[in-house]
Amino acid sequence: MELFEYILLMLAAISVSNLVNRFVPSVSVPIIQILLGMVITLLPLHYELTLNPELFLLLFLAPLLFNDGKHADKEALWGLKKPILLLALGLVFLTVVALGYFLNWIIPIIPLAAAFALAAALAPTDAVAVGSLAEKVEIPHQTMQILEGESLINDASGLVSFQFAVAAMVTGMFSLKSASLSFVYISLGGIILGLLLTLVKYIIVKWLRKLGMENVTLHMLIEVLTPFAIYLAAEELGVNGILAVVSAGIAHSFGYKKLNPEVAKLNIVSKSTWSVIIFVLNGLVFLLLGTQLPDIIQTIWSSSDIGHFQVITYTLLLTVAVLGLRLIWILIMDIPRSTDLQEPWRDKMKKAFILSLAGVRGTVTLASTMSLPFFLDNGNPFPQRDLIIFLAAGVILWTLLASNYLFPVLVGRETVAERNEDEIQAKIDILRNVIVGLSEQKTDENRFAIGKIINTYNDRIRMLKGNEHKNNAEKLMWVSTLNWERENTLSVMESKEVHPYMAYRQLNSINRFLFRLTHEDQYKRGSLPVTYWQEGIGMVQQFRLTIHERRAELDKLRILNITYVLQQLRDLLNKDELDIEIVSSFILHYEGRLRRLKGSEAVSATKQEFDTELQELARLGIQLERDNIQLMFETGRILRPSMKEMKRNIALMEHDLREETS
Repeated sequence: MELFEYILLMLAAISVSNLVNRFVPSVSVPIIQILLGMVITLLPLHYELTLNPELFLLLFLAPLLFNDGKHADKEALWGLKKPILLLALGLVFLTVVALGYFLNWIIPIIPLAAAFALAAALAPTDAVAVGSLAEKVEIPHQTMQILEGESLINDASGLVSFQFAVAAMVTGMFSLKSASLSFVYISLGGIILGLLLTLVKYIIVKWLRKLGMENVTLHMLIEVLTPFAIYLAAEELGVNGILAVVSAGIAHSFGYKKLNPEVAKLNIVSKSTWSVIIFVLNGLVFLLLGTQLPDIIQTIWSSSDIGHFQVITYTLLLTVAVLGLRLIWILIMDIPRSTDLQEPWRDKMKKAFILSLAGVRGTVTLASTMSLPFFLDNGNPFPQRDLIIFLAAGVILWTLLASNYLFPVLVGRETVAERNEDEIQAKIDILRNVIVGLSEQKTDENRFAIGKIINTYNDRIRMLKGNEHKNNAEKLMWVSTLNWERENTLSVMESKEVHPYMAYRQLNSINRFLFRLTHEDQYKRGSLPVTYWQEGIGMVQQFRLTIHERRAELDKLRILNITYVLQQLRDLLNKDELDIEIVSSFILHYEGRLRRLKGSEAVSATKQEFDTELQELARLGIQLERDNIQLMFETGRILRPSMKEMKRNIALMEHDLREETS
């Protein structure tokens, strides 16, 4: 029971970290998750999590790398193969050797093999961290492609190097010749096994489909189990499990090209499921580090081998060494190439600095160091395990801070909100064009159904504009509509179109609402144009009416008020300076009230007929939206990535609509 509660607490902390980041966007999510992990250790829990180092590679890295391979941009990998391989292979091996010797030199208490293991763990970059950074600052598209391709391959090369270094440390034996031959064997073996097992999986899936077993849940379960099964099989056969899952992921990216409803549904479920899995796993790694850090810090602080100031200085030196090596390698290899041969030296340096700072360390580095065994083969504790994890965490922290605060200075302070302002406006224009297209189909019979569909587009427009704008605009519109109701009520009260006391009661109710919204004294009870003796006479007179007549008088007044308000609202639609979406939503609200009050006078339709009408109009809206997206893309108002994302969202809405009608 304690373990289950602990897992729930960790999942809740992942959600809280994203909520905190919403209000403190300057602090990256991984840093927040580490802090939350430390907070969890302060809680009076009755469960203490014991980590199994061998489980880390299987539980975290196998699915993460499989998913990275599945979503790899194959065209970008091939088109940018030279810079990607130079960074993912050349730089990784340079980092392992150079950083390993440097670490052993500045901290002699860490043996050379263990220093190589830490250097190998620090070699891979984190595409997820860079992706979250790209939401805040403008990273050139080609640079982002290089970073994503590098991250996929250097995860594998770094982890293979890490495993060799750990094996050398644990066994106490290392031969360069045998290690090189073994490296080639287990690497090629892992890649081939990953491809073969993917082929086997496809044969099994094809056989299941021939049997008529198209259950999406079954196929999704097979897909989720795939990286774990491939990794375990590779480890059992003595080849590299990391390379096996990466090659299997890339092989999976070539699949699912056959168009049929079952595969389309599986694709949608797969994207949603994997997004949740990756989100949770990335968060858990940093939370687990946070839960381990207090004990690690206490161990290091109480150690006489190294001082407090020294250990923090070492994390800074390692960070400078990691990023410095990366910058030197990029400049020597001339990786930030340009088609412009006369590109200024300053621009080349800027691109090199961008690529260097984007080399953020993250999940792979952390999961690697936390997978270090506790003991060597001879039974002795793994030397300086806590210090190695602390140093890795320090480098991750410094690289995250450097990218968060130096990147905006390097690439400009233009925020994503500012950068995408024109694109957001284009999305709003797309939705408004859909509303215009739907409005052209309006008839007396389908007026209410079209109003409901239009209101969904109005809600999306308001979301794009922002909640603060929406709340202020809605409050102002409520005040306006209630004032119109008040104005009309006073008018019919004077003309005695309805019973005076019924009008007085309605006016009093309107004033109460207005006072709550504005807190203005003019809407208090004493400001009503009715004296107390008139109110008393009215109360007596109302008893001459039956309950049914009183209800009819009140409904009559409400219909007159709503009709008057609708007239005012429709007049506002032609004024460009007002928020058309808010006005339209209020028109729908008052039309719904009018429809309910008129009852049998309204257009009669069964619920089934009304739902069918709604679905047909929703399909029309989706088609209009798709056409407008294509038009905006062709005219250059939205970029290809946004166009693809918007079309994916439309496909999801269509799928949801089909599920409702099936």
